[in-house]
Amino acid sequence: MPKNISPKKLREILGNQSVRKRLAYEDPLWFGLIYLRHHFKDPFAPFHMEMFHLIQQTKHDLIVVMAFRGSGKSAILNTANVLWSILGKPQKKFAVVVSQTLGQAVDHFTNIKEELEHNDLLREDFGPFTERGSEWNNASLELVYHGSKIASISIEQGARGMKHGALRPDLIVCDDIESSDSAHEEAKREKIYRRFTSEILPLGNVDDTRVVLLGNLVCEDSLLMRLKARIKNGESDGIFRAYPIIDDEQRILWPGRYPDIESVEALTKLVPHEVWTREFLLKMLGSQKDSAVSIYELIVAESEGWKGFIASPLSYQLPLIPQMKEFRISVPFSRKMPTPHDAHKDDPLYLRYFGNVNLDTPLMSVQIASIRKFASEASVKKSLQQRIELSEARQKERDLRARAMVKYLETHVNPGRFKEWYENGGKDIESGLEQPKPREVEETVSEQLGKLLARINSIGKEN
Repeated sequence: MPKNISPKKLREILGNQSVRKRLAYEDPLWFGLIYLRHHFKDPFAPFHMEMFHLIQQTKHDLIVVMAFRGSGKSAILNTANVLWSILGKPQKKFAVVVSQTLGQAVDHFTNIKEELEHNDLLREDFGPFTERGSEWNNASLELVYHGSKIASISIEQGARGMKHGALRPDLIVCDDIESSDSAHEEAKREKIYRRFTSEILPLGNVDDTRVVLLGNLVCEDSLLMRLKARIKNGESDGIFRAYPIIDDEQRILWPGRYPDIESVEALTKLVPHEVWTREFLLKMLGSQKDSAVSIYELIVAESEGWKGFIASPLSYQLPLIPQMKEFRISVPFSRKMPTPHDAHKDDPLYLRYFGNVNLDTPLMSVQIASIRKFASEASVKKSLQQRIELSEARQKERDLRARAMVKYLETHVNPGRFKEWYENGGKDIESGLEQPKPREVEETVSEQLGKLLARINSIGKEN
């Protein structure tokens, strides 16, 4: 909730139509507070406010949100987002909601339809909501007064060429389009990914269509995880956010609903441990057969900028609003981790990432000293040394190749034309070459290259 707004002041705002309408038009958070408060029985949490911020920001048009089960993500990123984007400042004209099944598509559409039909305050401020013909009876409706349309479809339905008059969709919301079954079937995951990239994304225009995906953690190779990787690697311009029920230091993200750790722990008795870990903590656990895999190797493989064990290898998402600064949320790994067992109980890296899996286990902060102590173990030290040797060997190979190229240029290239090629920025190198003469590169260079390549291959096999 916006700061420094007392209940009395809020009542005054609600009682003044021009003020409340202006606030709701400009800000989706106020839109939700004023017209959709009945969707939230408990007070808004900071991460809810960050979700509203995601709706309002204009920097990214691809928004991927992974949140724990029962977090209220659909109420904000689906219902509130669609209504505010059409009635509020964005003034979107064609919104499409995509669901996993046709039944879910109808349910999402019904939630929006109920607000337009029966929310008296919303109708008073932003109506009339007159629909065209029989559209209201289908999973789509056309708001004649606003010149806009809302449609709800399933991921399985044909979506190519959807238009509202001459307009393509300018808001696409994909709400839980993956099922848990896809976690066990690669073919299903590929089908969903291909359908999203080849049919759903092309529905809109590249320059003005906002695409919002929300869901849970299905598996390490799910659509949301793939999009997270694309955003991280710069292949897609977007933003990814994760909201587990508790952060890495056992801070509860929604204290209005779960006031203490006991209330959170009660949920663990309602679902299997694997489901709790994946769908509430947003962390992947492997099977017992994966437990022999080194936790260090998995974390290091996922880290960026890992140098000499002097920095934490985990990636934490930066807060978008001040209210989220107190939370420490690690970004979900794109691979399964070994299940907890005694071999990992003293592993500081493991406890840092999985310290909130078992609520009876206190969290440990990853300090530099702990990392260095952990790195001193023989197996880890050997692995690190091999990596260093491999890197040094490859650098020597590059140096030798450079020396060989210089020798070749010195003996085969016309100096005058080579100078011209160099001053021209290295373009059209062929123009600087004469017919090569049958001359061998120095034998010592060739021999050294052979030895280094053999050493690199042997180290690679050891790793």
